[in-house]
Amino acid sequence: MGEEYAKYAELRLGRWISGRGAMRFLPTLGKKRIAVIYDGGVLTEAAREKLRQPLAAAGAEVRFIADIRHEPGFQDIRAALAALGDFQPDLFAAVGGGSVLDIAKAVWLFYENPGLPFADSFKPFQLPGGSGKSEIAAIPTTSGTGSETTCCAVFTDEETRQKRLILGYNIVPAYAILDPDFTDTLPDSIAAHTGMDALAHAIEAAVCKASSPIVVSLALGAACDLLENLPVSVNAPPGSREKRAARDLCHYAAAIAGAAINNSSAGLVHALDQPGPYFNLPHGLVCGLLLPYATAAHSPHPLYATLARRLGRQGDETDLCVQLADCLWDLNAAVGIPRSFQALGIDEAEFFRQLPNFAGAVENSMAANLAPREVTPASAAAILRAAYYGQKPTVPPTLANT
Repeated sequence: MGEEYAKYAELRLGRWISGRGAMRFLPTLGKKRIAVIYDGGVLTEAAREKLRQPLAAAGAEVRFIADIRHEPGFQDIRAALAALGDFQPDLFAAVGGGSVLDIAKAVWLFYENPGLPFADSFKPFQLPGGSGKSEIAAIPTTSGTGSETTCCAVFTDEETRQKRLILGYNIVPAYAILDPDFTDTLPDSIAAHTGMDALAHAIEAAVCKASSPIVVSLALGAACDLLENLPVSVNAPPGSREKRAARDLCHYAAAIAGAAINNSSAGLVHALDQPGPYFNLPHGLVCGLLLPYATAAHSPHPLYATLARRLGRQGDETDLCVQLADCLWDLNAAVGIPRSFQALGIDEAEFFRQLPNFAGAVENSMAANLAPREVTPASAAAILRAAYYGQKPTVPPTLANT
């Protein structure tokens, strides 16, 4: 058999349940001890009782162990484990955004492996398997991180303010419950930020060196849905049929984009996100700001041209890449994301004092290494410098080699 036929790829997916009202699936699992990690801003006391009642009617004891309303850090993991106490759950139900889902993954990991040293959890793809006594049901209330489908959990080291990742296919949730009912009350700014995170996942997965044809198909489909529907999701009148329909599609597209990166990798946008945790900026906002720059830096690329063509653009490969980068540049303005770090009020002196650290992170970044073009600290610094001032990116790229 020729080498071209010897390459294969596995598609790793949990079990997905989708549709408005999909939360009704949870009691059908027959679990008896359910630990809930949640965002109390979304899952209010009344909503928690509404969740508990059908589970209790199905014979389950429910404990709400952690209320996570911010970007997660190491202390949040430890606090949730302490709150778990001697409760022996057979299911962790995570109801919230990516921060909630990521905490659930970490708590599940240490619950299933009580002897695991904390430092060992950050060794990529070296996580131990579970004992089988519990599972994770991820119920996202935002449409962006895709954490309900991924092998990644992201945390901030409170001392260094750097991102740290727990990576391993054992932490992919067994169930992803995709219920767009949760998105109806999502503030437009959060819909914009999380949607741009999902769009970054989709576009980066499509061009990732590790992507398979199935991943490319998933990623491009999710990208098209997000590009077409995110402005409507953000800008349509509250309660309108158009807004609800757009939020449905963005919710599903975010999960699909998450599945795409779970079976490939994120890329340059995520490798360059170091200013986010350092300056306490929302992750999706930073993704949106950086996405046009990363796209230009990797252009021309045939899959960028394919995406632009599916959006109705015309021209040769370079022209199509220009149009895609311009589309992303304009999309930020359409959904209320500033085009520069300077416009966000980030102190210029502090940004450039930290720039070598931000740019140097690409040297040890798997996401940067799997991006379609080589990224060096010098080229990363040039991109971040341009993004600080909001200099419009160009195709073919000039910034990456400055």
